[in-house]
Amino acid sequence: MNKRTIDFTMNYYALKTFGRQQYSNAWAALSELVANGFDAGAKNVYLYINMVNKKNSIIEIIDDGGGMDEYDFEKKYVIIGRNRRLENPNDKAAGRKGIGKLAALYLSDEYQILSKKNGTSTAWGVNVTGKTDEDTPSLEQIDTENIKPICSNIWDKGCRNQGTMIRLLKVDLTRIGDKALDSLKQRLSNYFLFDAMERALYICIIRGSKDKAIFEKVKKQIAFDNMSHIYYSDINLIKTKKNDFSVEYKDKQGIKHTLIFNRNINKLPTNVSVTKTGEKVLLSGLKEFYGEKKAYSLEGWIGVHSSIEKKIAYKNDNRFVRNSFYNPNQIRVYIRNKLANETMLERLGLTGTYAKYIEGEISFDILDDNDFEDIATANRQDFSNDDDRVILLKQILLGLCYQLLARRQELADMINAEKEQIDNKIKSEQKTGFAEETRKDLISAGIKKEKADELSFIISNKLQGDYDIKTSYKLFISHACKDRIFTDFIAHYLRFRGFRLDKDADKTDIFYSSDGTDITNTDPLADIIKKMILDDNTDILFFASQNFLNSQYCLFEGGAAWATRAVMEYSVIAIDYDKIPKFLTNGKSEFSFSAENKDSFILNEQHYNNIITILNRFIEHLNKNRRLNKMDEVSLIPIAQFADKVQMKIDGKELKDYMDADVYKYWQTYVIEQIDEYLKREEVATV
Repeated sequence: MNKRTIDFTMNYYALKTFGRQQYSNAWAALSELVANGFDAGAKNVYLYINMVNKKNSIIEIIDDGGGMDEYDFEKKYVIIGRNRRLENPNDKAAGRKGIGKLAALYLSDEYQILSKKNGTSTAWGVNVTGKTDEDTPSLEQIDTENIKPICSNIWDKGCRNQGTMIRLLKVDLTRIGDKALDSLKQRLSNYFLFDAMERALYICIIRGSKDKAIFEKVKKQIAFDNMSHIYYSDINLIKTKKNDFSVEYKDKQGIKHTLIFNRNINKLPTNVSVTKTGEKVLLSGLKEFYGEKKAYSLEGWIGVHSSIEKKIAYKNDNRFVRNSFYNPNQIRVYIRNKLANETMLERLGLTGTYAKYIEGEISFDILDDNDFEDIATANRQDFSNDDDRVILLKQILLGLCYQLLARRQELADMINAEKEQIDNKIKSEQKTGFAEETRKDLISAGIKKEKADELSFIISNKLQGDYDIKTSYKLFISHACKDRIFTDFIAHYLRFRGFRLDKDADKTDIFYSSDGTDITNTDPLADIIKKMILDDNTDILFFASQNFLNSQYCLFEGGAAWATRAVMEYSVIAIDYDKIPKFLTNGKSEFSFSAENKDSFILNEQHYNNIITILNRFIEHLNKNRRLNKMDEVSLIPIAQFADKVQMKIDGKELKDYMDADVYKYWQTYVIEQIDEYLKREEVATV
């Protein structure tokens, strides 16, 4: 009796499910189709993406490899799981599973394959649109004349006698944003070791109807110039542009310092120590796997970045990219020049500050030796952790990483030593400045100079150990947002003179917020203002107006100052004299303008010197920070000595000629040029 055999078949549901397990994203699937081209012997692969209509994008992958004829399609291409290495053990192709063609089905329900072999063309199509899960997909032959490639120029000239083109139709790329597209070249560059393969990939992305079809060569963009230490097997792998790198730190005053170091580049060591046992493990040698001795060798490069802060790293090397779509801090493992795993760094279980500073590209072909089973997991993006070859790879990488982390920690220690030296100098200068400031305060309190000298010395010597002298002298301007032209004048002039105007309330010398949204602190605005008012080191200016009286925030600030401060501890400028809250200064004002008289805003002798007086008050106050920190103090503005009108006529001068040019310029720019619009708003508000 002849026994029957029943062959298994794969329906559309199985292929679809299998494809989804293989590829986590569109870029991984595209890289597989590119790899198929290289496995076919291609020297050049071209990837064209037209996403003018993102819902129905067109992708063409063209390679100048050996091509396929009808026999190859029937006996090789359609067989899922065909191991080409069984036919040729010397085959150097990266693939061995025979499932790379599923990448096309992952991306599209309809695609075409146009192939040339020995000068003869053949074309086939797959269309699973409308197929049920039980249907079996098939290749259908197509007349080559009916296929109209977009990249016909490359296909006709670059692949004259042999090659393959895959045309993916109706590819849905609606979820692919601009940043993901921008990262595509860099992502694809990580999938292959082009230099070792001596092969090239070119890419063209058409985003808009006016874009030109220009192919760019995909190159690795590794930020070697941002690395402090690098190990390599071949110096040609390390593409550096300079020999040094910079690191930055801030001292206790928040001042940024830059240090320059020489980069350390060395060949990979011959062995590393296994952490727990101290056993030496060779990077290349003979080792028994599953009862059979095999030669293995780890090649490539591995380094540690000096910084992963984007601004600093980019300053060292403009190739540094780090975002949600691209992560440089990984160890990429390659087998037969193709990426096999990009998560190895996470698998090592490293801890510490600098664990995520490491980057490397390592080849370890023993992981895909023909004599052993395939150890890739089902999703093809990881390895079986219990395989002896993977254990060996982890031991070697751990040993290398620990050496790199130790070198990076040594660098950190040098930076910290430099910072400590600077901070100690700052502390010493602050202590001296504190003693001088204390002496002045004691004298102003009526204590005799000799006694003040003695007491200030004693008080300053009490400052021992890790102290932090209070140096947060600030100016707080309380105002309504509609009066901002006046506060802008004061704040921006003081910034011009050298004081800090920062959106961070902790860093700034001058604080004022028109609407509570232009500060970066996470603390509530009311808490920041309360701290400002209650802090003895803060000088306060109230800008009184009808707008001030209409603002509950301004009245809160004024009431808090009235309850906690003496009259002399704050200043008041008023648009109109009667708009000053009586509780604030008992009718006292530094000076006032008049909303009914535009000319009152023009600087005359009195208004100008009033402004200079109040600006100098703020300069003297904020200079206390600079004195304590041994910084150059900002000079006061001279009080103008105006000539009488007759003398001015004789000298051919105007009032502004006697004024400080910068003060006059800032007043004209921030106040006078906007006063008409401001007064119109005031008039409307009054009506």
